[in-house]
Formats: sequence, structure tokens, C-alpha cells
Amino acid sequence: MTSNFNIEIEYKHVPRLDSGSEESIKYLDEYGYAVIKNALTSEEAKRTVDLLWDYLEDLGTGIDRKDPTTWGDDKWPTCAHGGIMPSYGIGHSEAQWYVRGIPNVKKAFAKIWDTEELLSSFDGVSLWRPWNINPDWKTESGQSWFHIDQHPISKPGKHCVQGLVNLLPTTDKIGGNVVIPRSHKFFENIPNEYKERLSRLPLDIDHFRFPNDDPKLTSEKAVMCHMEPGDLLLWDSRTIHCSNSGSELEDGTNSLIRAASLICMMPKHLTSEDVLEKRREAVDKLISTTNWTNGFRNADEFPIILEAKDRDKYKWPEKPVLNEYQKSLID
Repeated sequence: MTSNFNIEIEYKHVPRLDSGSEESIKYLDEYGYAVIKNALTSEEAKRTVDLLWDYLEDLGTGIDRKDPTTWGDDKWPTCAHGGIMPSYGIGHSEAQWYVRGIPNVKKAFAKIWDTEELLSSFDGVSLWRPWNINPDWKTESGQSWFHIDQHPISKPGKHCVQGLVNLLPTTDKIGGNVVIPRSHKFFENIPNEYKERLSRLPLDIDHFRFPNDDPKLTSEKAVMCHMEPGDLLLWDSRTIHCSNSGSELEDGTNSLIRAASLICMMPKHLTSEDVLEKRREAVDKLISTTNWTNGFRNADEFPIILEAKDRDKYKWPEKPVLNEYQKSLID
């Protein structure tokens, strides 16, 4: 698999490691990413996909999971880069809270941070529609948006490990997330290398995008991990990454080709009482957020959402009914 900028991406069967294992931490520390096998069982992954379809159909725009002709942009919720759905209550959908409530997911993050006292992000999901039906559904080439999700000046060192739970079978033809192995080790030198570029990036904005010709992008061969349904991909927020659509689909493909639940958990002690109060309010008001739990970024206020036409047409989900385990991830 190659990119428009001649960056080769290797679709690779990397080690699939046990949740909470020492091996997973060693791999994550060395390579900047790791795949956790069976964070969800195959049945739990299937259940999550069904719940995501419930969410989509309940938006009230006419989406029907059995009819791809109803999946057009006039009915589909607004998406950001990589087919990510950040708003319209998705962060508090039954599907997302179902994933957060599975102990094997938290187990992976608890090992990273050496604590059970964790808070969960109120992230959205990434869903890819079959572009053989409509070429406009194909997401951006990842080579145009290799980035990190941590400000090199305001957040030095290790702060966050992001995650996504893969829900459907992956192949090199479909595409998926891409990481540059060991690229988190470049992080501490970025302020010296990109003084002018960073001067234009507010200290509270964590998305830093690299020029297409940055040699870091070819420092090691970019990797797209093979993942089974239920596997959890973890990556250090300092690791250079993106998602990249594949090259072709099988004739007759008429179902979702990619579904991933975005999730991040961080230690509770990092979060101020002010942010905790905003998180409580977010659950009541169905406010989705970014991956950071120790800060509060309202995803419903992303420009792409505020600028969306007819955004009032979407019917948001009901306030989630949570068990005690799920509630513990709020505050």
C-alpha cells in the first residue's frame, strides 16, 4: 500500500497482546502503539455495531441499516476527518457507554497508568460507508493528515494514551488507522524544529499536523495493524498517526466497512473539580468530548458541527441509563 506522497504503508499482523499484560506496556513504550486482543468478545463487538445502528436510525433522518440508499450525507450525521462522528449525542449513546462498561477495556488503561481510578472520555465513533456505492463516501487519504494529538509545548512528556475498539474485520483493501512506529520518541525535539509552526498553534489545541515531506513520516515504515473485531488499538498521543482509506472493495459490498469506537481513559487525580463538574453536566446534556479527560473540549462546538446545515434535524438520544461501574468513569 502506498500513498500520494510515496509513503509506504505496511498492513501488518502485529502481536495481539493480553489486556493488562506487562507485554502490552513494554510494546506500547517501545513502539508508541499496541494492539490488545479481544478487549471485547466477538459477540460484544457485534452488539456494539447493532447499538450504533440503533443510534443512527433513531436520529430520525430516515437511515435504514438494511438500505444503503438511505446512508447519504443528507441523512448521515456530520463527520470529521477519518469518518469520525463527534457530535449529536454520540458520546453518550448506548453503544459508547456499552463499550466503556466492559471491564476488559478499562483493564488495558489501568495497566498503563497503574491505577483503577480512571475517567473515560466521551468520544464518538468512526464509521466508513462502502465507497463502491458512492465514491464521495471514501475518507481522506491519511498521507495528507499525519499528526499527533498532544501540544509539544504545553504538554511535554507522556500525558495520554488514546484508543479505539475495532468492531468489524479489517483488511488492507479497506484501510484503517496508521501509525509511525517509535515516532513518539521525536516528540521532545518538535518545539526546536517547528518554532514558527508552533507559534501559530494555541497552547490549548493539541492537534499538530506534520508537513508531507517531514522525514519523520518515513523514519520507519508506516504500519496499519491487522485487527480482529473486539481488538483495542492503543497509541501514545505523541505517536504520529492518521487513518487511511484502502484501495478497493469487493464487488457488491453493501454494508459498513469499518466501525471503531473511540475511547480513552486517564487517571482521575489529573482532573480538577471544575472539569469534573463539566463532565457531570456533559452526561446530563449529552455533550461529547475529545480524548482528554483532564480537560474539557466540547465536540459539539467543533467548527464542522457549528457550520453544518440543518443540524437541528437530528434527534439526539435520551440521557443514558448507567450502572455504578459506568458512573464511576464520569467523576
